[in-house]
Amino acid sequence: MCHGLGHEELRYLIDALREVSFAAGEVVLRQGEAGQSMFIVAQGRVRVTLSQGAEPQRLLEYLGPGDHFGDMALLADNIRTATITAVVDSQLLELDQGGFNRLLLSAPAFAANLSRVLVRRLQLEMTRRRRRERPTLIGMVNSSPRTLGLLRPLAAALTAQNESIEILTDRSEAWQAEGRYLVERIPAGGSAAERIRLVRERMLQVVSRHDRVFLELTQQNLESELPQLLSPCEEVWWLAESRFADSAIDRLRQLLAIAPHLAGRVHVVWILQSKERFSPRLPEDLAIAPLDFKVNLSDDLSHSSWRSRQGIQRLVHHLRGTRLGVALGGGGARGLAHLGALRALDREGIHFDLVAGTSVGALMGLAYAGGWRPDDALTEFGRVLAPPRWTRWLPSGARWYLGYKYWRRAWDAMLRPYLLDTRLEQLPTPLAVLAVDLVSGKQVVRDRGDCIHAVMESINLPYFSHPIRRDRMELVDGGVLNNLPGDVLSERGADFVVGIDVTSKLPANFGIGASSPRTRSRTPGVLETLLRVSEVQASGLTALRAHSIDLLITPDTSPFEFADFGRAEALAEAGEAAVREVLPQLKQLLANLMVASE
Repeated sequence: MCHGLGHEELRYLIDALREVSFAAGEVVLRQGEAGQSMFIVAQGRVRVTLSQGAEPQRLLEYLGPGDHFGDMALLADNIRTATITAVVDSQLLELDQGGFNRLLLSAPAFAANLSRVLVRRLQLEMTRRRRRERPTLIGMVNSSPRTLGLLRPLAAALTAQNESIEILTDRSEAWQAEGRYLVERIPAGGSAAERIRLVRERMLQVVSRHDRVFLELTQQNLESELPQLLSPCEEVWWLAESRFADSAIDRLRQLLAIAPHLAGRVHVVWILQSKERFSPRLPEDLAIAPLDFKVNLSDDLSHSSWRSRQGIQRLVHHLRGTRLGVALGGGGARGLAHLGALRALDREGIHFDLVAGTSVGALMGLAYAGGWRPDDALTEFGRVLAPPRWTRWLPSGARWYLGYKYWRRAWDAMLRPYLLDTRLEQLPTPLAVLAVDLVSGKQVVRDRGDCIHAVMESINLPYFSHPIRRDRMELVDGGVLNNLPGDVLSERGADFVVGIDVTSKLPANFGIGASSPRTRSRTPGVLETLLRVSEVQASGLTALRAHSIDLLITPDTSPFEFADFGRAEALAEAGEAAVREVLPQLKQLLANLMVASE
């Protein structure tokens, strides 16, 4: 704002400014209110958000030292156009309307600087590019010795993304940093008040020099020191070991009773055993930030597992302000191609933060979101879904066997040994599955509740079985309305959506397409016709909703039939081949996304 100002103009500005301070989380100015001054950020960081009608509040940008805001109201009708909130303890310099008007009229450089900033803001608004919270200062509260193991692999993953990191820790012995990050131990001596003052001063010093600062604390001194140390943090991660879930949640309740202003910033991070699949359930009455995370940690931190790498990667995506989603479409046995595609993506280190699935896509999505490696899921599905040998001797035997499975609703008994009573919110990766309510005629999205009930509703083909009656609804296969739910992921905050469509290439072996010039055309049977109608409908619906997909992967499953569950590996290879075709494009798009989120 001051670029090009002369000595007298700078002197006038300095004399006209007034110092003001705002604590972390405090609103500096609110959209719609009257405004008679503007502000310059001297120290700290503020968040700019915009509300429009009934839409959720939208993040516009972050501002740091040297940036300014509030000038729009002074140039127009004195009404604030956005809400500004301090994300850390911040010192601002306030310039009132009179001082602003004098500079605007007497200093052409001042007016030119304002114009450049206004143009940049207009461009940002016109692109409407999604911005997400990218917390710089994170408080991490350990609840057991095992939770101490999270920070080192997380710091290593962030520095691999070229982030500059500093860690302030109250461990009795600070470890030697293993990468491009610094570790500084909080002194244990002195009074609590003195320690709080020193730590908060140090946080403000280092936060301006690094991309990320972690304040790592134990739960001791819960009543006296912890609330005040965490108060400046943009986010608070409550690290809870699954074995001691009850005590960790009880301690969190105690903290929130003392410092209720922290509630909206608290995320629970579950630390699971290396082979543990599902986290404990969070109490429904615990009013904290809605997103929790699950990370598997091995006893030997030098050898991270597949699940551990996925959990760490999701934390990295969260910190860097991006969410990747994958939408898995329906298509009967052809849905096994999803697992091949996911296997190929996993091999490239591409992990997803959100999953949505319809019909068999919900079933495959459950395996992926539930922490099964695609190879393991493929083996199990190939074993339990393959038709018995005797069906080979019957005309359309595999189809009739599949219809029998639907009619008997055998899916619950098949899945329950793997998942027991696990709920969707306990899965390592958030999963949303779609069904259709025949009473209201609308799609139903499940992202909470019993996993198997949700998937049963989504795969409930109306041609084979009665609707499932639940919650005063009559529920059938989600593919009736939405076969590739990329829009569901966008609604849940995905910045980039990969869609895997296994029905885009219809098999030619139907009716006259199944005959050759030398053979006679045969009339398709009723069951065959119903399945073909389902395939055509799914293909058409996917085309209508393609706008919600950033990259579409289309395995060629045309050589396979709807009930070909016995050809699991061949279908998986079709999924892998489709990924290989688009992999360079996908990597470039993801690289662009990461640059745009900086």
